[in-house]
Amino acid sequence: MILQNRIYYVYLKQDDPKKSTMKKLEHYGLAIKIRANMIGKKLVLTPYSDTYLLNSDSFIYTNYGICLIDGSWNLIDTIKNLRVKNARRLPLLLPVNPVNYGKPGKLSSLEALAASLYIMGYPDAAFEVLSKYSWAQNFIIINMEPLEEYKKCKNNEECRDAEKLFF
Repeated sequence: MILQNRIYYVYLKQDDPKKSTMKKLEHYGLAIKIRANMIGKKLVLTPYSDTYLLNSDSFIYTNYGICLIDGSWNLIDTIKNLRVKNARRLPLLLPVNPVNYGKPGKLSSLEALAASLYIMGYPDAAFEVLSKYSWAQNFIIINMEPLEEYKKCKNNEECRDAEKLFF
């Protein structure tokens, strides 16, 4: 079960709003749209962070929540200078979304959220958010081995080593 009011997103208006996975989660009451200046101490997923998301980050999630930056991969550099307190990167995984299928690391916001929830120890919540899209059902299945390994990692070095096992 998803922890009530713990999933947030900043919508950058960089692509078709009808295709925004986070807007759909908001429609179902599973995510809350916020402005960038409201991020505070929330976990923020960004490929520019030097710190991997770990299972131990569940403490920050339960206390402050997680925030995704919902934008286009084609314009990813626009968030390069975003300064946040609890920035985290996900280890590599394979996306199943129709736009970036099979391109390691190019996850949709939905897939990134599900991976984060899974790694932090909330697999039921991960499956719940994925259930809103028919194409998303296989994300956990395809990435099960790396996700299980990443969930065990205690630090950045272990995450890098685990990543090398799979990619």
